[in-house]
Amino acid sequence: MAKKPSNSHFLNIKNDEIEDSQKISQQQLNNAKLFSSREEYVKSLPENLRYMEVGVAWGYYSELVASQKNPKSIHLLDWYNQDLKCWSWRKFGECQCSTKHTLDYTPETHEKFITEKFSIYSNVSILKGDAKDILPTLTTEYDYIYIDISNDREITKNVLEASSKLVSNKGIIGLNDYLIYDGIIEDVPYGTFQTVNEFLDKNKNWSVDAIALHNLGFYDIYIRKNG
Repeated sequence: MAKKPSNSHFLNIKNDEIEDSQKISQQQLNNAKLFSSREEYVKSLPENLRYMEVGVAWGYYSELVASQKNPKSIHLLDWYNQDLKCWSWRKFGECQCSTKHTLDYTPETHEKFITEKFSIYSNVSILKGDAKDILPTLTTEYDYIYIDISNDREITKNVLEASSKLVSNKGIIGLNDYLIYDGIIEDVPYGTFQTVNEFLDKNKNWSVDAIALHNLGFYDIYIRKNG
């Protein structure tokens, strides 16, 4: 049973319910673009942007941006307490990706791995800790923030709202896993879809810049701050 969005900060959703979502207005979709993948979307980004990723993991996405777009600044925010096991490795006991993952770091060496991986790029800052605590302390203005962390509704909501205060005029926030339910990896509801739609409903000066498809349905959505 679906449940309509709540205006309260904490959503009272039972285990057998999925929260219904706000609709994005047509006006906020009129200039949206569609890409075959998030890799293709990266190609559309401008050069020399001020960039931050929230939720770095092994640095795959940020390396795409860093290698292709020569960012003016690169800020990488993460707990840095994971190992390099992809979702298929965790679910099936071995990596089933086309490019196989190997255990290149442990929770103890995660930060060192990322620091060394991005040492070839200039203007890289490693930000370690909880995004909800760190983001409100930042004063940097960013042209592009990519969020790829927990799919928990409240965590995503807090991180998106904090990130929106750091984005420049015409700046973009990208969010991974724009879906309402994951029936492939975890068989649980995801909160990104509802969070983004709710944010756009409350912030009419934002619009959808693009959606990037994914072969398993884990789409990305990119929203733009308008003047």
